[in-house]
This record gives sequence, C-alpha cells and structure tokens, in this order.
Amino acid sequence: MITNLTIKNYALIENVNINFNKGLTVITGETGAGKSIIMDSIDLLLGARASTGIIRMGTNSCTIVGEFDISKNKNVKNILSDLSVEVGSEIIVRRQIDISGKSKAYINDIPVTVNTLTNIGKYLVDFYAQHKSNMLFERNYQRHIIDEIADNKNLLEDLFQKFTELEKLRKQKEEIEKADADRERLTDLYKYQIKEITEAGLSTEEEKNIEQELPKLKNAEKIKNVTSEIILLISKKENSVLDELSLINKQIEQLEKYGINVENIFKNLSVSLSAAEDVYAEIENLSNGIDVAPEALDNMLNRQQIIKKLKSKYGATIQDILNYLNELETKLKTLENYEYNIECIQKQIDKVLKEVTDLCGKISEKRKKFAEIISAKVTSELEDLNLKNAQFEISFEKGEITSYGFDKIQFMFSANRGEKIYPLSLVASGGEISRVMLALSAAISEHYNVDTIIFDEIDTGTSGRTGDKIGKKLKKLSVKRQIISISHLAQIAASADNHIKIYKQSENGRNVTGAKILNDKERIEEIAKIISGERVTEFALKHAQEMIKIGEKAN
Repeated sequence: MITNLTIKNYALIENVNINFNKGLTVITGETGAGKSIIMDSIDLLLGARASTGIIRMGTNSCTIVGEFDISKNKNVKNILSDLSVEVGSEIIVRRQIDISGKSKAYINDIPVTVNTLTNIGKYLVDFYAQHKSNMLFERNYQRHIIDEIADNKNLLEDLFQKFTELEKLRKQKEEIEKADADRERLTDLYKYQIKEITEAGLSTEEEKNIEQELPKLKNAEKIKNVTSEIILLISKKENSVLDELSLINKQIEQLEKYGINVENIFKNLSVSLSAAEDVYAEIENLSNGIDVAPEALDNMLNRQQIIKKLKSKYGATIQDILNYLNELETKLKTLENYEYNIECIQKQIDKVLKEVTDLCGKISEKRKKFAEIISAKVTSELEDLNLKNAQFEISFEKGEITSYGFDKIQFMFSANRGEKIYPLSLVASGGEISRVMLALSAAISEHYNVDTIIFDEIDTGTSGRTGDKIGKKLKKLSVKRQIISISHLAQIAASADNHIKIYKQSENGRNVTGAKILNDKERIEEIAKIISGERVTEFALKHAQEMIKIGEKAN
C-alpha cells in the first residue's frame, strides 16, 4: 500500500507531502482545487505517459516520490528480484520529468525503465475512474479472477505441461511433413553428403598428424642437405670435429709427459668426444629417415585440401563434421521411414490432445460454476448500490485450445434490464463505471491481489442515499486493503478512517494547491461545509457529527 506521497512542481502544486494510512481514506475539496492532480501524480508515478505541460510554470522539472509497503506483495517482489533490485518491506519510487521532455524513473534510487513502473504499478495500485482502464478490464485478468476463485491452479499446471507436450509433438510432425514435401530432393542431398563425408575417411587424429608431418615432407630435400653437412663437419670432412678432438687429445698427452696433472681434462674431453659421437649418430639416423617423396607430399596436400573443403561445408572441426554425419544419418532414416513416423507421432498427438481437451473441459466446467456465483454476487452488490436494474454476466465463448484452456471469458454489463449487454470495458458513464468496479471488488474481495484501490469520484451522478451505501461498501472493502476515494458526498466522507482535504490558495500572486490531513474537529467542519455550502450552519455541524458516528458504527 502507499504510505507517503511527495509532489513537487506538478501543475498547481509547488510542494505537497501526504501520509496515507490503512483503511478508507477520503479526499475532498472544492472543484478545481486539485484533487485530480493528486490522483494523476500517483498514476504518473506508476508508469503513465508524461508531458512537459504538467511542469509548474517557472520551474524546470517536476518530481513525484511515493513510498510503498510491499511486505505482502509477492508480485512486486518477484518482478524486482528478476531485475536484480534488492528490496525489503518497502520501496521508494521516484519519477522526474524535466522541461526538455526527458523522463527518469528510480526504485530505491536505482534507475529503472518506465515500463518497469508500469509492470509493478498494476500490482501496487488499481484505479477506478471514468475512462480509466485498469486490470479488471483485461480479459486475461478476468479469466485469472475466475480461476483463482474456482481454485484451478493445479488443473492449469497440468494443462500447461500437457499443452507444451502437444505443441512439441505438433512441431515434430510439421517438420516431418515439411521434409516430406521435398523428401526426394532431401534424400538425394543427405545421401550425397553422407557419401562425401564417409568416403573421406576422416579421423580426429589425422589432422594432427598432417600438421606434424607435412612440414617434413615439404622440406625433405633441405633437411637431407643440412644433415649431410652436419655429418661431414662431425666426421667425414678433413679436419672434422672428431679429427680435431683426437688432435687435442694427443696434445694433452704431451702435457702429461711434462708433469701436468691432466686427469680432469682427459675426463671432460672424453665427455665431449662421447657427445659428438652421439650427435653424429642421431643426425645420421635423421638423415637416413628422411626421404624426398613427391608422391607422399602430394597425397598429404590432397588430404589437407579435402579436410578444408569439408570444413567449409559441414563444420569448423573434424569432430563437428563427424557429428553432422550422425545428424544426416538420423534425418535420412526419418525420411525413409516417413509413413511409419507420421503414423506414430499422430497417435501420440491424438492421445495428448484428448488429455488436453479433457483438462480444458474440467477447467471450463469449474469456471462456469463459479462464474454464476460471481455474477449473482455482483448483481446483488449493484442492487445494494442503487443500480437495481443492472445486468452483470460473465460470458463464455469456446475458442482455440491454449495453455489456459479453450474459454474466451468476458465480463458483461448493462445498466438497464432489457437493454443490450456490452463488455465491461465499453461501459463509460460517469459514476456508473466506478460503482460496477466497486460491486465487483466487493464480490471478489477475497481473491483480489492489489493492495491499494483508488476510486475517483465514485459518487458522480448519485444521490445521498446511494452515497451512504457506497460509503458503507467502501468501508467494508477497506478492512482488508487500502481504499482511497475522491468524493463530493458527505455520506462517503463520513465513512472515512482518514480524511484529506485538497485546497487552493494564493501565494505571492499565484494559485497553489495544498493538502491537509484533517483532525476530528476539522473533519466535522469539512463535512458540514459539504452539506450546507461555504456558510456552515449549526444544523450542518450536528448533522456532520451524527453522520460520522453512523460511519464509525458501520466499521
């Protein structure tokens, strides 16, 4: 529910702060004082379209801030959780519109889109006013109300699962039929592709082998020349490495004759000779193992080109190509077994369709049963609100099967018996639409999941007697949710738990709208003024006191 509203530089409002409480809050004030501005600001706060025309003259922007208690509002919490907005039991929603037309929105000082405000707004506040759309006008929500009251949750979950299964089977059949329309061409294509990949004899290790061996084959002659030169340098050539080491050995022997200790020198020289001989052996083996083989090179280059070609057509790696080969074989098998596959899948579709149809029937039966109960309750509430000739019905039309069933549900209304009944969304008379909404809200109050309901001038076109009944109805409805009502009738104002007066006064040569929460004395005076006009009589004051007492007893 809304707990606080701050409005700055909106139309006639310079700066207004209003605290809202539980129960029934009635807002009164003279025509033109700015009551509708308060409601419009809440609407704007919750995602309504903004224009620069609302900005107070002489200022560059307007700001609206609302605080909401969402401790029991799972819908809002879930939406914000999906957006990674951390929330507790309260949220602060802020909307700012500047003179350039830019609009900014925040929840707990985190920037959000206006669309987000709209999404959470319909779960925070519902407006009932002439020409004002709300959730109860939406056919999907009308169906949701019926399902909530009929306790169709488990059946709908079963239906959703079965319908999803049905759609999957239908899609599979459609793919098979689509393939059949071009089956001969696809069969030839798949067979060609399978043959092309299979004949290539691919393996995941071959590409690695090519990467390792191809450079050797390409450079075999160069490798042969280099190894031959190394062999000459080590052993075959005059003054080779081994010859020079032998000469060094002889010179060291001379040193030994001269009394020099050459034991370590001989030892190290022996290591060098052994190393040179090992290098010679390895190079010789390498040279003997290298063959200049143009044919082998051509074969490997050819394999490389084949793999490259197949990659360009069937996959980025050899493993991808082999995976695609498996897919082709499965598709070909499906095409070759078309008749059998169609027969099998159609049997599955028929079975699941029957289960879906049966579930739709059970859901529809429960909906219709409870729709009659709701219609009777709403009609009774309308009679109690002095719409004695009104007709309210919930129409059912069988449509295509969906995951919600096959019912197309519509709330229907007519103010007069014998007249044509129309969809509720088309009802557009002044206070009539609000009273219908009030009757509907009262009838389904146990299942209504919006914390705050605002009725804008619900008393339009009504008498004092009807106003008294409306006030009692609002009072009863406010036991379990926050109700805010703009009213011109003393009977409704007298039923309020909280009374806010909207007034207009002149400051520095400009009109300014203000708001005041009335105390007990001020409330009596305001209701008396509604009764008798600007000149408050003693009789009006006593009448106001008596009306308030009656309103308190109604609680």
